[in-house]
Amino acid sequence: MNRIPALLIFLLTALVITMGGCKPGSDRREVDHMVTVSILPQEFFVKQLAGDRFEVNVMIPPGASPVTYEPSPKQIQKIGGSMAYLKIGHIVFEKVWMDKLRSANPELQVFDQSKHVELIRHETQGKHSMGHNHGRGVDPHIWLSPEAVKVQVKNIRDMLIELDSANRKEYQNNYHTFINRIDSLDDQINKTLEGIDNRSFLIFHPALSYFARAYQLEQVAVQHEGKEPSPARLRNLIDEARKKNIRAVLIQEQFSTDEAQTLAEELNAEVIQVDPLAYNWMKNMMTIARKMQKALKGT
Repeated sequence: MNRIPALLIFLLTALVITMGGCKPGSDRREVDHMVTVSILPQEFFVKQLAGDRFEVNVMIPPGASPVTYEPSPKQIQKIGGSMAYLKIGHIVFEKVWMDKLRSANPELQVFDQSKHVELIRHETQGKHSMGHNHGRGVDPHIWLSPEAVKVQVKNIRDMLIELDSANRKEYQNNYHTFINRIDSLDDQINKTLEGIDNRSFLIFHPALSYFARAYQLEQVAVQHEGKEPSPARLRNLIDEARKKNIRAVLIQEQFSTDEAQTLAEELNAEVIQVDPLAYNWMKNMMTIARKMQKALKGT
């Protein structure tokens, strides 16, 4: 019988500790804000400015394509807990699903990360994106240029301040810190790519248009209007690649490498995989730069 009072004391103690941990003013910070984003790099950006003040809900998981991914019912349901949706802007996923996602939360505020970014459009892509066409509209890969990301980060800062003005100063300070880190990254990429005379590269899916524009490169895309090349176009691409002495075929990790491997064998070239959708944007941009250096040098 003596064990019963001991059990009661234990349960009462646990209850007091639990209640005490929920008191306002305790050291533990409660995350009571959530924003939803489309792709993993956006989560990285938001976290640089918001820290742990916001939970970030990512719709497109690792390994999935923004062109074909369909959200699960559980993901759509989770939208109901979001204060806002931060669009990357212009990707197929958002064009197809945004209205349905908003219907899951009629009070959802939608912010556009691409606002004020100098967008690459089909009629003005020029040498930076030969053969790049997603069918209609704008090249969506705006997060693959440090200079363009600086504009996007400003948009994210403004969103956070609008959603949580009480912490304006923190978001401002974090914004300035991150901008300095982006400038440093930009310098490192320029140094990685300096001294390379041949600045043309072949890529299966044209994902690096903004990267190419930022670093004076020429992207030669295999796909055209989102489609595989015809035999005649493929032959022209091979001839062009040989003239430009291209010795590597870049391809996204989300794509099968079979066709890229076939093309690389025809050119006596190497297949180099890149992942534009990796979470750690800073690290991934340097990884892309180093792989680009390897592709351009043909080593």
